[in-house]
Amino acid sequence: MRRAAQYDRAVGYFRSSVFIVAWSALRDFVLLGGKIRVLCSQVLADRDLEALELGYASRVDEHLASRFLAEVNGLLRDETLREPARILAALVARGTLDLQIAVLRETDLRSAKGRIFHDKLGIFKDQFENVVIFKGSMNETWTGLAADGNLESIDVAATWMGARDLERARYEQAYFEDLWENDYPTVIVRPFPDVAREEFQRAADSDWEGTLERLVAEQDHRPKSDARGRTLHPHQASGLASWRANDRKGILEFATGSGKTFTAVTAIREALVDFENIVLVVVPDIVLFNQWYDELRQTADALQANILRCGASFNNWRKSLRLWTAPGSRRRMVLATAKTAASQDFRQRLTGGQHLMLVADEVHRLGSPHNRAFLDEALFGPRLGLSATPERFGDPVGTVLILSFFRGILEPRYRLQDAVRDGVLSRYFYRPYPISLNEDEAKEWHAASAEISRLQARITNRDGTPGLDARLKRALIQRARIVKHAEAKIPLAVRVLSDVHKLGQRWIVYCEDIAQLETVSRALAAAGIPSIPFHSKMEGDRTETLKWLDRRGGVVVAIKCLDEGVDIPRVTHALILASSKNPREFIQRRGRVLRLHPEKALAHIYDAIVLSPRPTSSIEGRAVDPITVGELARAVEFAQHADNPAAGADLQQIAIDSGIDWRGLVDTGAEDGEEED
Repeated sequence: MRRAAQYDRAVGYFRSSVFIVAWSALRDFVLLGGKIRVLCSQVLADRDLEALELGYASRVDEHLASRFLAEVNGLLRDETLREPARILAALVARGTLDLQIAVLRETDLRSAKGRIFHDKLGIFKDQFENVVIFKGSMNETWTGLAADGNLESIDVAATWMGARDLERARYEQAYFEDLWENDYPTVIVRPFPDVAREEFQRAADSDWEGTLERLVAEQDHRPKSDARGRTLHPHQASGLASWRANDRKGILEFATGSGKTFTAVTAIREALVDFENIVLVVVPDIVLFNQWYDELRQTADALQANILRCGASFNNWRKSLRLWTAPGSRRRMVLATAKTAASQDFRQRLTGGQHLMLVADEVHRLGSPHNRAFLDEALFGPRLGLSATPERFGDPVGTVLILSFFRGILEPRYRLQDAVRDGVLSRYFYRPYPISLNEDEAKEWHAASAEISRLQARITNRDGTPGLDARLKRALIQRARIVKHAEAKIPLAVRVLSDVHKLGQRWIVYCEDIAQLETVSRALAAAGIPSIPFHSKMEGDRTETLKWLDRRGGVVVAIKCLDEGVDIPRVTHALILASSKNPREFIQRRGRVLRLHPEKALAHIYDAIVLSPRPTSSIEGRAVDPITVGELARAVEFAQHADNPAAGADLQQIAIDSGIDWRGLVDTGAEDGEEED
């Protein structure tokens, strides 16, 4: 745009908020006399409609024109664009921007009702007639172009890049001119002032992008920071705006470490102050319970609110819960573990209704068979779910219940690659270690695989023998246990830490279970590397253990209870020994070490991936363990976003050699059913 003299854009949706993204280049473009032509559908935001009407009116009103010329000069001197609609009006007034509306024609085969012009073409041209064209998925909107907006892609061609690009650029230029001159057979094009206001209003139904951007703009009028001085990142503000547009219901799918808790706390503050809601926060375990209490206590202090704790050894709630959750002027919050909240005792004592707002951290947990009873429409009005991975893998019933109750996953989703790209999570190096079963383990694995194949064949052939399903399940568990407890993981842990670990570093070693944790701890101790255990049945205070790791450094050997929501941003190294059938555990364990900290420039993740044994004969087909499939598939994807993406090349080759289509298997897996209070 800085080098262009003209910018032509044919697009489904246009919003002046796009000027915020392009502001620094747009200022130079306008000051150098650039011209913009926009051709879009009749779906426009109200603010932009008003700005366009004002801008075009000023072209025939000398007083308005002189006022806008003075205003645009002032706006162009501002380094930060705060009023994009005013710039739109000013650009129209000074003749820099022209906008026309494209409407689809009726045909013999299809009515135009419910359809809109939705092409997406952009053309830049400089003073020497060089041209760059682009076509792709993005609209001319904030969500289309912002760094934390939608995932979009475009194709680009330039007239100086060879005959093929030149031909394509000339074709698209001619196509745009035909559209602009109302000379394209299936489209009617009219200048903006000639289109009735009612036509815009009829077309605005179901315009979630426009609603989202309007609400993001309105965020400027809300509190800028919380009690700790934190402010919302753009993806957090967008998520809340989308939640408000969805009637204050929905699930935020934010990557581990990208600020789900603070985003929810912002929504809670708004609920307490603006809507006089009573807020119930539900968390899956004690560690998160304590972390959330610290967050809510600061909010309570700032807003003169009160907190009632339920579960996690707090048992005095029964006498007061009914009155505490009843409507009233006093600001009140309830913090409960999922196990307590889902109990019949708790649910019967809630005073449910539209005044009661639910915030569910790690919301996927509410889809488990025990917790589903809590998803009662009559109990709650506003509801906000939080999770890096909301879907329950291998549990379509639980997933549907969650998505239905919370009214879906909100846009925009914010995934790990987005957070790393935006500097919300740390950049990382990824070093996977493929390891093999020993001879005895391989024999057990083949025996289990043969039994699984026989049982699956009998079930497929409708063998009615009682107990076949149970036998198959036991055989699958037996084979999975062989992979999970592969002996090679222990010397690998000793080798990695002996080679890499330095005094003062902060490490997490993820193990499968307590037995493996104890074996790893003994092996590390024998190698002169002390470690601290971390699990739900450990002696001592788990929270103090994490504080010790944060202050002093060291090696924590942990199992599953460190997966969800634990905030230890100074951790720089993770070694993953646990093999999991649940993709969420993969994502959370690797994401745990990616939290930002001023003392951390880069995270390091070491990953043990157990490969299925090779065939025992030339005629044997290669069986592949589902755990290996999922782990290898997700490792390849994770490697692609690392600072050493070449790590994924070897994994891709291993996947190919194993007969695994890793690209189609990233999200396979199954849920675990443990509950904790």
